Amino acid sequence: MAANFYLSSHANYHLHPRSALLAARVDDLRHATEQEIAWVEIWSGSVIQKLCKRLGLRQQVIATAIVYFRRFYLRNAYCDTDCALVAAACCYVAAKAEETPVHVKSAVAEAKMVFHDMGLAFPSDNTKLAEMEFYLIEELDFHLIVFHPYRSLVQLCGRDGGPSAGGEQGRLNRQAMLEMDEPALQMAWFIINDTFRSSLCLVHPPHLIALAAIYLAFSLHPPSSVVKETASTNLKDPSISGPASRTRRRSTDVAPSAAPRAHATTSSTVATTVPTVGGRTDAITFLASLQVDHSLILEIVQDVISLYELWNQLEASAQATSPSSTGSQGGPSAAPVSRISIGGGAGRTTSVSADEKVVIILARMMKDRHRELQSEKGGRGATGWKK
Repeated sequence: MAANFYLSSHANYHLHPRSALLAARVDDLRHATEQEIAWVEIWSGSVIQKLCKRLGLRQQVIATAIVYFRRFYLRNAYCDTDCALVAAACCYVAAKAEETPVHVKSAVAEAKMVFHDMGLAFPSDNTKLAEMEFYLIEELDFHLIVFHPYRSLVQLCGRDGGPSAGGEQGRLNRQAMLEMDEPALQMAWFIINDTFRSSLCLVHPPHLIALAAIYLAFSLHPPSSVVKETASTNLKDPSISGPASRTRRRSTDVAPSAAPRAHATTSSTVATTVPTVGGRTDAITFLASLQVDHSLILEIVQDVISLYELWNQLEASAQATSPSSTGSQGGPSAAPVSRISIGGGAGRTTSVSADEKVVIILARMMKDRHRELQSEKGGRGATGWKK
């Protein structure tokens, strides 16, 4: 069951329509905007990554922890729960599920340091995290096996390192794999990392997310066959080696945060890919031959581009809300970073992070929710993980 995605609990119980995601945010949307809720999702992915890195956990564990967090909040509201405790529990349980367990004392100690830097209190009592572990597993319906797009990515590119058939069958299998050089593969990997800042893992199966990452990666880093074909064409016909070719070369070096612009400028380049002689399948032939709904892949691509825009807006908003900011404000095109320093005059600077911005939003949401429950006089009593 763990080896077959279509027979797994992931495929049968944890892929939801977008309407289910909207229904899960009904309580939160009374106290925050859709944009702020999206910022909370970005923040949660970043904070889980920070905590897992401090615990020395690999990317597979980080991805699993984020998926647990998303599944938990499909049934709970941000304004009703302690997000810091839930995030720490997700990391703790994911480490066990991925067979790289950490001690509860280490998890609590590192979580206290991570959340203290953001202005969030975290309980020192180890039993709180241990108790939250059981709440979390129950909310997950004890479904702990998660499939990630990373496996699909390396399999599609023939980089999984597993046993391969020999002879003619092995040669045909290798030729059916996608031609993808190292920069494009790394870009696709980074894009998959970024998708965990959203709820895509709750809506789409991992292989479609991997294909969308490949599409975006080729938009930013065209295959070597395309580059060689373009260079050969330019040598034969110098009249076309003008601004268009220079734009194409520049587009291969942009960062992921510039995906919307690069996607527009390089889509025609990807469409001109030609099959490689004696090598693997070229990009356009490979993508066209897949028996998948291409409209879903393009939908995921658009969601990823929108995610980068939201990420940039969060950074710009964090900078704009600096208490003593009088310098110039960074626009939405600035790349997502972990912290922004703002000049407020000579010898006077203020540093405001996106993490602190989201913590303020969460505190406001919980305060408003508490007032709402008080006014209704029928609110739920608080437990160890519900505020």
